[in-house]
Amino acid sequence: MGLLQDFKRGLGERKLNLDDDFIKFIRFGQFAIQQSGVGVLGMVTNSTYLDGITHRRMRECLLESFNCGAVLDLHGSATKKETCPDGSKDENVFEIKQGVAISILARTLGKERNSLRFGELWGLQDAKYQRLESAVRLSSIEVEVAAPNYFFVPKSVENAEEYERGMSVKDAFRESGPGIKTERDSVGIQQTRSDMEAVIADFNSMSVEALRMKYDLGEDSRDWKVINAKADVRANDNAERIRSVQYRPFDFQWTWYSGRTRGFIGTPGYRIGSHMSKGPNLGLVTSRTVYGPDLWRDALVTNTICEFGIMATRPGNTAPVFPLYLYEEALEGFDVGHTSIGAVQGFSKRPNFTPTFLNAIASALQLPQRGEHGLPGDLTPEDIFHYTYAVFHSPGYRSRYVQFLKIDFPRVPLTGELDLFRVLAQLGGELTTLHLLESPKLAQPITELVGSRNPEVEKISWSQHTVWVNKAQTTGFQGVREDVWNFHIGGYQVCEKWLKDRKGRTLSKDDIVHYQKIVVALSETIRLMAEIDRVIDAHGGWPGAFQSTAQA
Repeated sequence: MGLLQDFKRGLGERKLNLDDDFIKFIRFGQFAIQQSGVGVLGMVTNSTYLDGITHRRMRECLLESFNCGAVLDLHGSATKKETCPDGSKDENVFEIKQGVAISILARTLGKERNSLRFGELWGLQDAKYQRLESAVRLSSIEVEVAAPNYFFVPKSVENAEEYERGMSVKDAFRESGPGIKTERDSVGIQQTRSDMEAVIADFNSMSVEALRMKYDLGEDSRDWKVINAKADVRANDNAERIRSVQYRPFDFQWTWYSGRTRGFIGTPGYRIGSHMSKGPNLGLVTSRTVYGPDLWRDALVTNTICEFGIMATRPGNTAPVFPLYLYEEALEGFDVGHTSIGAVQGFSKRPNFTPTFLNAIASALQLPQRGEHGLPGDLTPEDIFHYTYAVFHSPGYRSRYVQFLKIDFPRVPLTGELDLFRVLAQLGGELTTLHLLESPKLAQPITELVGSRNPEVEKISWSQHTVWVNKAQTTGFQGVREDVWNFHIGGYQVCEKWLKDRKGRTLSKDDIVHYQKIVVALSETIRLMAEIDRVIDAHGGWPGAFQSTAQA
């Protein structure tokens, strides 16, 4: 474990996945060869370290010890949802979810230049076995391993320089963190307030074993125990703790929130949740490390606490929340009524942007910085948030930089044209109100419920511009275009997912209205995304409209 510190040094990551056994063995093998001064390390391992972002220091450290080597990526990752380049099925060489790689790293005498070759095998398990058992030399190419990520797999560098000019959201926002993780959604998340009230009443009155049986809670885990959840509820019972939570895109449900770790909610994400619950706020929800062949589509806005799996980019992957404002307790004698940003309920608030980000915006737009927070010109924090949200919804941005968006947090390209900044901020503001279901445009539905007036969600399908909710395809929402039906946010197909989470329930009148609003919101989102690209094209397109981007 001490040796592993060399793989973690200087990463600045809040969460590292560098304690896996295979990484310990690689590090120990490296140590042994460092002691001998010469040698070869050959291993069959999990393949995540070849291009994982948090493994970048590990790869750099290996390059410092070994001056030549080769890796063979056997793919087969169910986690990454890998398929062959031609779209056919790709299987793992073992019966596991993680991809597999063969690595041979050597430390030789008298050879100074680092050389690393890369090869790969795709296809079915038996075909991979036959290739590996044959004496045929597998084709490989030399990889140019370079800072800052030191990837052991070939990566295209096209557009890399212009993308790197933007600023990562991790550097643009002071604070960020994951949403709540209930550990037991069956009790921690409910679709109505009354359902949540009933759960809390049970946790107040029923025994531990009775709760376990009624809610089919199974065995306790490290982060969640029935007895702890019950104790949390009884010690902090308050109707105000029942609050709205954004569970999935456009899906606002209910939870009970005390902020206590390993209580009713296993991991409450209180540090960020407190900023999202003390007063009016917006939060950018985005993610890191997106797998699969599709384009990046991991941008969402919230105005409340949200569940950590809101984006579902991959199993177990969190989508951090980047609040627009940070709420802090007002100091004694501090006149909150005279702050430039304002104050709410005894808490002062300040923008969550870093000075470096605000300086970069001011420099790009050639605007003076004003006030105690250094905001550029007359721009508001909302303007900056909305501009960022619009850029992240540009189809041109998503396709041009897809290879970079899939391996790390998105970067914000800055324009030097104030007119473009303002128009994008306006469009981002419209997207924000749509995604929070606050836009007046949502009052005019574009769909009609056909069939039963009390539809029970049985089987969800789409055909003939209708989303059907029953097997017979006699009841559903008519007027849903195919592009709206297929629209994804993160890993979720929104129109399908919202209904799937209500399977077996009869949709209420409010549910029907809510779903119709979702359809309008997605239809308008598609229109606005196209408009964002038209505006950018009118100002020089990519990267011309952003040539004045300040270096991060």
